[in-house]
Amino acid sequence: MAFRLRAEESVAHGLQRLAKKNLRAALDELGRTSPPSDDAIHEARTRLKKARAILHTIQVDDGRLNRDAKRLRKVSRILSSLRDADAMEQIFVKLRDRDPQLFSEHTFARLRRQLMSHRREVMESARRDETWEEACRHLRKLRRAAKRWQPAHRQFGALARVLRISHKDGRKAMARALKHQGADDFHEWRKAIKSLWYQLRLIEPSDPRIRRDVAALHRAAAWLGDDHNLAVLCAELSQHELSCDATVDFDRVRLAADRYRCQLRNKAIAGMRPLLDRKSSAYVREIRRAWQAERRRARRAAAA
Repeated sequence: MAFRLRAEESVAHGLQRLAKKNLRAALDELGRTSPPSDDAIHEARTRLKKARAILHTIQVDDGRLNRDAKRLRKVSRILSSLRDADAMEQIFVKLRDRDPQLFSEHTFARLRRQLMSHRREVMESARRDETWEEACRHLRKLRRAAKRWQPAHRQFGALARVLRISHKDGRKAMARALKHQGADDFHEWRKAIKSLWYQLRLIEPSDPRIRRDVAALHRAAAWLGDDHNLAVLCAELSQHELSCDATVDFDRVRLAADRYRCQLRNKAIAGMRPLLDRKSSAYVREIRRAWQAERRRARRAAAA
């Protein structure tokens, strides 16, 4: 389903529509089976990110939300630990596919079993703690509350402030990441990129330039996502005692991961400079003009 505002609807109505649709979809995914499948968890998490982007847009615009932001963050945290466990295994396989000679088959099988065991433990802990029931309860309350989510400003005014802040946050986060080169700094930069990506998707059809920016943000977020997954993977593997031979192999894995992360970061930096080197206020003015022009075209088309 497209995550975008319709040309014929008001921004406030469109934000409510998208919030309710994505919260309902997340609830359906988590409530279909107990425990939910890996695909269901992934899809529910994607839906929640969209709902959080809408909630953040309204929150920045000083809109009405009550305690919904806190409740949505709680559900997101529940799913994040499960996502990390699944993502570690995926990036481990990707790292091995990039260099089949990186370590022996025995070590690969052993480390993968270790990751799969960790993933099962996380899922079992969620089942024992009735995590799924708690998440579904929060989602049902959020879905009912979403019909009252209301930005303070009308039309593009409801989007302007969050776009400007997200663009500025992306600029600052990129500068910190380039200066300190820390894993946490690049992870924070990725979150800023994702925030701007979701908000621009709301108005993506407005202009070819916006579509190009959306595509560039998506690529950079994916590269930095793999960078974060590699950091989490190495931290997890380093916590476990390995045999002498496996330790040598793990050192090679860590070095290969560092080289891969360097490549991923360089691609993200090169991809984001044309967008984030621009002044935030000027960038939002361009977005506003493109959005208003598209709305005028839509009205003329409807009238014709």
